[in-house]
Parts: sequence; structure tokens; C-alpha cells
Amino acid sequence: MKFNWGHGIFLAIVLGASGLATLVFITTRERIDMVTEEYYPKELKYQDQISKIINYQALAKKVEVSSDNDLVISFPEITGSADGIEGEVHIYRPSNKALDIERTVALDSAFSMSIAKKHFKAGKYELMIEWQANEVAYFTKLPLYID
Repeated sequence: MKFNWGHGIFLAIVLGASGLATLVFITTRERIDMVTEEYYPKELKYQDQISKIINYQALAKKVEVSSDNDLVISFPEITGSADGIEGEVHIYRPSNKALDIERTVALDSAFSMSIAKKHFKAGKYELMIEWQANEVAYFTKLPLYID
């Protein structure tokens, strides 16, 4: 049997169809996590978020993060005591929603809080802090790399 143009067309169709089937199989097994489940209601309130970001940018001293032994988040001392600052810390892992961490702001006398590194897997996170002090709301978003 000789290889002719009919065999070539048949082979091209079979290879193309099997490649497409493989691509469909691979893409259906890919996980897709949304950043937030309540995307649209949060989008409608985004002007409030912009105001919080502007308030944060107006601060002379910013939030500082270090991740030597534990993750330590240090807040600026803009109130008389650490009890005057309240809010939420959301540590978002873009690649896996199951690794997200949420904590309530609980500061010590040095205006800092720590989270043990054992709660993290190595990789990239986004640290989002929504907090309030002196009846002014603030929001900051910082990249975070854990090794």
C-alpha cells in the first residue's frame, strides 16, 4: 500500500481531532477560583474603596510587613492606643482559594500583629488590610511572598 494524499488528509484530521480532544480534557480539569464570590455587589461599592485607599495614601507612615520568622504586620501609630485600630486582614492566594487566610486586626502595644508562618505554603500572596482608626477608614493592598 502506498501513502497518497488521501492518507495525508485522513492523518491530519485524526491528529487535529485528537489534539483538540486532549486540549478540551486538560482545560476541563483546570481549577478556576474567583477572587470573591460577591463580585458585583462589591463592585457597586468600589467608590468607598477608592476613598479608603486615598485615606491610606495620605498617611505619613504606612503599614509595614516583615516575614522573617512569622508574618508581622506593623500599623502606624495614629491613635493613642492599639485598641483604637480595628479591621480585617485578608491574605489572598491567587492560585488556590483554600490557602486564603482571614484574621481580625488584634494589635499588641507596639501596634503590630503576627501570624505564624506555619499557616502559609510557599508562594505569592496578596495582603489586603481594611481597617479603621479615629473614625477614618483605610485600605491597603500589598504583595507578599512567603518562602
